[in-house]
Amino acid sequence: MRAVDVLQLISDTCGALGGDEGILFGDREQEVKGIQVCWMASLDAIQHAGQAGDNLIVAHEDLYFPSWRPQHSVTPVEYLSWRVNQRRIGLLSSQGITVMRVHGTLDRYCIFTAFAEKLGLGAPVADEGPYLKAYDLPPGATYGALVERVKGALGMEAVRATPHDPSAPVQRAGLPWGGLGLFVNVGYMQSILKYGCDVFIAGESDNYGMHFAQESGVPMIETSHEVSENPGLAQFARALQSKLPEIPVHFYENPMPWRWW
Repeated sequence: MRAVDVLQLISDTCGALGGDEGILFGDREQEVKGIQVCWMASLDAIQHAGQAGDNLIVAHEDLYFPSWRPQHSVTPVEYLSWRVNQRRIGLLSSQGITVMRVHGTLDRYCIFTAFAEKLGLGAPVADEGPYLKAYDLPPGATYGALVERVKGALGMEAVRATPHDPSAPVQRAGLPWGGLGLFVNVGYMQSILKYGCDVFIAGESDNYGMHFAQESGVPMIETSHEVSENPGLAQFARALQSKLPEIPVHFYENPMPWRWW
């Protein structure tokens, strides 16, 4: 099976791909010997794929920086000469690895719901499509207890959270998973406030996003982009393996790029 055939299989299984998805590097006609599914084709992920004998990486996030550049441009541009991109390109070339990106398609297929499942939130109490959901919390839940629950469910030593009374009751959670807690996506947080959310459990946020939540009267717990999306990618890797029993499929768990000191 060729890389392009795997891409078609993913599209047939998970839905039509968007404009920012597809093969970003390598030979689309290459016969696939092994597949790595990961959040991002970072240097450590590429090294791990090479060691495992995987010559196709299916990544959720972009391969290049900056991620906001026009996609699939045929015009050579400066960003490909940046050191960060050159290091990835060089390592991929030396290992003979092809990289494809599957982003929003996997968000809709499993990543959002897998985050909720990992948190043990059950079925959504409000559900208006793949992105617009809200989840009721157990009776008597408090903000402090929810912070501890999130840490335990995700195996995290600590999380960032907006200042709020730990004993304050919380009843309904919205999940700005991935990067939907960032300043560029405050419109998403605003869109799920209509469900009566009184707490956010986010993936990645920043000060701007935290201010938005805090000043909206909704405390926010930040887990990190990778941590919120890795469960869904692991789930997808298992599903892909069931579709391709003759090709080994490995999930690589991208770690957070920072630590607590």
